[in-house]
Amino acid sequence: MDIKTIVQKVKKIEIRSKLLSNQQFAGAYHTAFKGRGMQFSEVREYSYGDDIRHIDWNVSARMQSPYVKLFQEEREQTVMFLVDISASVLTSIGNTDRRELIAELIATLAFSANRSQDNIGLLIFDAEVKRYIPPAKGYQQILQMIRAIMTTESSPNSAANLENAVNYYKKVHPRHAVVFLFSDFLFDDYKNSIKILSTKNDLIGIAVKDPLDDMLPDVGLIQVYDAETKQVEWVDTSSSEYKNWYQQQSKYRNCYFKKVFTEARADTISLSDQDDYIRKLQAFFYQRIKRK
Repeated sequence: MDIKTIVQKVKKIEIRSKLLSNQQFAGAYHTAFKGRGMQFSEVREYSYGDDIRHIDWNVSARMQSPYVKLFQEEREQTVMFLVDISASVLTSIGNTDRRELIAELIATLAFSANRSQDNIGLLIFDAEVKRYIPPAKGYQQILQMIRAIMTTESSPNSAANLENAVNYYKKVHPRHAVVFLFSDFLFDDYKNSIKILSTKNDLIGIAVKDPLDDMLPDVGLIQVYDAETKQVEWVDTSSSEYKNWYQQQSKYRNCYFKKVFTEARADTISLSDQDDYIRKLQAFFYQRIKRK
């Protein structure tokens, strides 16, 4: 991808994601991901109807009049995006540019986080950690993240290694954060990595999927290509035996994904190339709000 094309794509993502991160969407995000509590702001003289539990008895004694403590939401928090860019994630059957879709989705969330004055950061990985952008605020930070997602190349012939990414992340960012993990979750076993990542963090796993991950069309004998191993083999999509095996594999992966995150007390979202992701994210935000 040449520089001119990259610049055009980044600008397109910037414009679209800013529009998508409208007041309603950003408001739902703000409520769904509140700060970690309330912090002391100031004291003022007691007024009728104030909660007597908030009376500051020391100040009241000095002033010879009742004063109450005022609190404000401890809003500032960190939002981290961990993005799997292995070949299986970025490969999509059809016209969807999966990399561009992920960049747009993250930019939309990042603009919403920026409206809430949250720090935002990015970690990109496949078999190894490819890029780390430390958390910071601001418009330029979001543009830097979009450019990184659009330009960071995947390692050839290698599957993603979530364990490496989680270990790296825990070293560079040991404090609490809201963590969005983007992947197709085609790892063999990732239960322990999710357990570690969810410790001290508010973790949301976003499974980026192709509709064909769950069911292949009946088109007879076809060649299938593994984007990571580069292996090619023939499969008979008309075979009932193969169809059953394929659907069972898909069902197992989906159940395992939900089970692992549920046990870690983390949330999940599944998105396919054909989904209206704004609606799905808003529905997820409202579910979180109802739980609180």
